Amino acid sequence: MAKEILKNEILTEEELDNVAGGSWVEFTADMLDAQKRGIAGFENLNLTDPNSDLIKMIGDDKLRQQYVDKVAAVFASHGITMQYNGKFLEENVYTYQGKNITREQAWKIIDGK
Repeated sequence: MAKEILKNEILTEEELDNVAGGSWVEFTADMLDAQKRGIAGFENLNLTDPNSDLIKMIGDDKLRQQYVDKVAAVFASHGITMQYNGKFLEENVYTYQGKNITREQAWKIIDGK
């Protein structure tokens, strides 16, 4: 089924950025942002390759959880907690020093800005 979906439904990174917020969308964007920054463990993410982990995790809860843990660890290493809600339209929660922040603010903290 994933291959059928992929034939007509592959999104570019720009399209993905324009999709309405939500946990899965934010989580995917976080993985791709980690990949862009060269953070280890995010090398096998490709929106157009059906053999990439990004596509495989759609139907593999264990693999998806491994990536949730990796993303959470990236944020945690900078004092940020990320709560992944696992629902497409439910926003993730990012917290820093006891205050909720946006995902963009979280990445700025990671980038030292």
